Amino acid sequence: LDPTVRLYNNVEMPMVGAGTWQYDSDTAYNSVVSALKLGYTHIDTANDYGNQDGVGRALAGRNRSSYFLTTKIPGCKVNPLNPGACYKDAHKALAQDMSLLGVDYVDLMLVHFPPLVGGCGGQNCKAMQAQWRAVEEMYKNKTARAIGVSNFCQSCFECLNATQTILPMVNQVAYHIGMGPDPEGLFSYAKKLGVVMQAYSPLGNGSPDLIHGDLTTAIGAKYNKSSVQVALKWVAQHGIPLLTKSTSEQYLADDIAIFDFELSQEEMTKLDAQTSPSGRPSFTCKA
Repeated sequence: LDPTVRLYNNVEMPMVGAGTWQYDSDTAYNSVVSALKLGYTHIDTANDYGNQDGVGRALAGRNRSSYFLTTKIPGCKVNPLNPGACYKDAHKALAQDMSLLGVDYVDLMLVHFPPLVGGCGGQNCKAMQAQWRAVEEMYKNKTARAIGVSNFCQSCFECLNATQTILPMVNQVAYHIGMGPDPEGLFSYAKKLGVVMQAYSPLGNGSPDLIHGDLTTAIGAKYNKSSVQVALKWVAQHGIPLLTKSTSEQYLADDIAIFDFELSQEEMTKLDAQTSPSGRPSFTCKA
C-alpha cells in the first residue's frame, strides 16, 4: 500500500505520511486514528504544532514497530542567538517531544527550520552547529533512528558540514507541481550529498491549480484518478516521499492510493513545466 525509501543509514521511511500541521490535539488524534486505520504507517508532527499529546494518544497501545513517527524541534529561537542556549534548548525540546508523544524513541527527528533572521552564516551558524550536536547525541543514544532537518537550503548544510559528525538524513521542504522538478537546485544538491528530500505541502496549501486544475484533472481522467492524486503522484514519481493531511477519511484514503498507476514521460514533462502555483522549498532561506 505504501512503499518506502531507504535513508543512507538503511532506515526505511514510508513514501507517504499523514501530517498534522494546523491541527489541535483532538483533531490530530482523530486524523491519526483514521490514517492508521486506512493503512498509513508514517505519522508526522512537531513541537511547534502543539498537538503531540493528541498524536501520542492516537499511538498509545499500538505495536511500536508498526508505525514510523517523525517529530521536530524548533530552530534556535534565542535572541540574540547563543550556541550554549541553543544546545540547551534543543535538549529541552527533545525531552518534551518524547514525553508528550509517550514513546521511548522516534523514527525521525528533524530540526524544524534554520534561524528565522539572518540566514545560516556567522553567529547563526555557530548556534545551528551547537543545536545539531544535541540532535546527533539523540541519534547516538538511540532515541532517534534517523535525524534530519527541515526548510534548510544549501548554505545551512554548508554550515553544519564544518562541525557535524553525522550528515542529516532528510530535508523536509515545500515541494509541489509549479515549482519545477529541482527548485533552486536544492534537490540535485541533496542528491549529491545522499540526503533524502521529503515534501510537505505537496498541494501548494490547497491551490486550485492542483485541487482541480485543468492539466492535472485531464491527466487524472485517463487513469480514473483525481487532480489531487495526480499532483501527489508527480511528487512520488520523482522519488520524493511526501506528507499529506486531512480530517476526511475519504481524502486520506484517496491520498495514499497513488501507487497503482504511473504517469507517462510526456505527462511528467508537462507537469514539470507547469509554473503555477509558484513556491520555494524553504520559507526562511535561499541557496
